[in-house]
Amino acid sequence: MTTTSPISRTPAPAALQLNTPHRFYRGGERILAFRGLPVPEDFDGHRPEDWLASTTHLFAEGGGGVTQLDDGMTLPAALAADAEGWLGAAHVAQFGAEPQLLTKLLDSGERLPVHSHPDRTFAARHLDCDHGKTEAWLILDAAPGATVWLGFGDGLETDELAALVDAQDERLLAALNPIEVSRGDAILVPAGQPHAIGAGVLLVELQEPTDLSVMLEHERFGLEEAHAFLGLPRATALESVVRDALPPAGIAALRRRWTDTRGVGPALPSQAEEFFRAQVVRLDGDGSVVVDRGFAVTVVVEGRGTLTTEDDGSSLDIAAGDVLLTPHGAGDLRIAGDVTVLRCLPPTPVGRPTVPSDPPPTDRASGPS
Repeated sequence: MTTTSPISRTPAPAALQLNTPHRFYRGGERILAFRGLPVPEDFDGHRPEDWLASTTHLFAEGGGGVTQLDDGMTLPAALAADAEGWLGAAHVAQFGAEPQLLTKLLDSGERLPVHSHPDRTFAARHLDCDHGKTEAWLILDAAPGATVWLGFGDGLETDELAALVDAQDERLLAALNPIEVSRGDAILVPAGQPHAIGAGVLLVELQEPTDLSVMLEHERFGLEEAHAFLGLPRATALESVVRDALPPAGIAALRRRWTDTRGVGPALPSQAEEFFRAQVVRLDGDGSVVVDRGFAVTVVVEGRGTLTTEDDGSSLDIAAGDVLLTPHGAGDLRIAGDVTVLRCLPPTPVGRPTVPSDPPPTDRASGPS
């Protein structure tokens, strides 16, 4: 990425450097390849997540995870120093100096364990945390036949779920709905829904800013129960899991294709907007578009182009594999070129218009991450 104008501002759009904490499962090579980086000689094969614009610490596994900016300041410190410049006055008035968002690149070098995440009510009651962990997956690449799993196919009683967790065998995965995925799929994963990601998937993940996971499947990954159940009694942790069946119509309501967008449009179902927003910008080299100012993680997924701040005309060349943090204070942004980008944004403050509005529905069939 090269700067094509000497004009600068504070804060300004800037590249995000690699931030890959050690995790218990394998992966990471696809992240390095996507970002155009070599595999280090000492690469340990357990760097499957790149935490982007993170104010969140790992729950376990040694901590870490918070983003450090190029000037050496951590992102939380930068936000504290100039919250309105980074996030905008409306956001700060409602949410304070917290982005309300964690974005990741995730590369599943192996199948992830079956797990779920608590919702806000459970997190507040049992974990002294304002956020649960609703999340969403935007699939960038997937091996042929790659599969994710979401929700139980049939409803379970409390004792039936406990028995499956006790058994720690393949019956737990078999109880979930399998979904074959390919590049362009977008799936919203509400807090509480059990899920897993199969091997061979590279995705952009948006989530509430926590690292809270209930690891229903944990023995085969060498996880201690204190880690698996968030330090809670097992029975209490399992109360956070949605045991009702997730039927085909329910799954369909959580899905869309972000690659169906031309120009500018939402990447996720509208019910995601309570938690975060994802915007697709797809241009074919003809003309340009202006997107509204806002704190956003911008992932360039294809092609080449430019990103220009409308206020002062400063411009960045952008290309596939670039990851940028754009602050509210940079103003509206003009994107041009033969380029596709995904913009990951916080929820819209109450009373403010959403960007962009959701189009009419179509007839399409209705921790780790």
